[in-house]
Amino acid sequence: MLSINYLNPLPFSPEHVFHKTYYSQILDHEIGYYIYLPPDYEETDHRYPVFYHLHGWTGNESSDVLIMEKCYRHQQTIFVFPNNSPVLETREHLPIEDVIIQELIPHIDDTYRTFPTRENRFISGFSMGGGMAFYYAVKYPTIFSAVTAYAGTYHHYYHKDYLTVGTPFEKAPELYQTMIREKKYFEKSIIQLLNNQAAAIRNHLKIILHIGTKDVLFCDNEILRLHLEALCIPHEYKIIPGAAHSLSDIL
Repeated sequence: MLSINYLNPLPFSPEHVFHKTYYSQILDHEIGYYIYLPPDYEETDHRYPVFYHLHGWTGNESSDVLIMEKCYRHQQTIFVFPNNSPVLETREHLPIEDVIIQELIPHIDDTYRTFPTRENRFISGFSMGGGMAFYYAVKYPTIFSAVTAYAGTYHHYYHKDYLTVGTPFEKAPELYQTMIREKKYFEKSIIQLLNNQAAAIRNHLKIILHIGTKDVLFCDNEILRLHLEALCIPHEYKIIPGAAHSLSDIL
């Protein structure tokens, strides 16, 4: 069992990046997050869009801060890197989804000068965080206007009996056809969620998916792409030749 680390500051932070905390009533604990504030934040009274980025399975709020610096450096957008560790959910038996949606986002809007509207709120993530980001963006189209998933993990959103990890991506069409024929794959799955939300997100949610050709989740992502196409939901699908399951490779 992984241990719980609610607060994970780095020995040092990039310029304009700060480690902060907020109190979660759901978890009854202070939770850490990193935040990038635009260079002129303290010198103006401007408001800014907000970009949330969710880390992968074994990570925490510090995991992607340095890797993502090339994305947020000099940007006139606030970037938030929350601690969305699955350990917080598994050990406490409480949904991290509610912590992010009901507590973190209101905290950021109340604490910083944001534009608190869906048009100015975006979400991204890597691996497990990529799957979470995509799921949240589809489930809450009134909260997010765009999602970017880097090598998103989706197999646990399909069905607990269905494993696509490490499967050659060429198998995706066959596996997808099996999934849409069998009702069990629609039970509390991302397939059913997309079916339910298709009208709400079609042409309203900007979707960008990244996946490497050497990623063990290539097939995982291919199945999601096939269902988005079947539902005529616009999206960008970026395949990175030679990239493994690594955010650095993708970026």
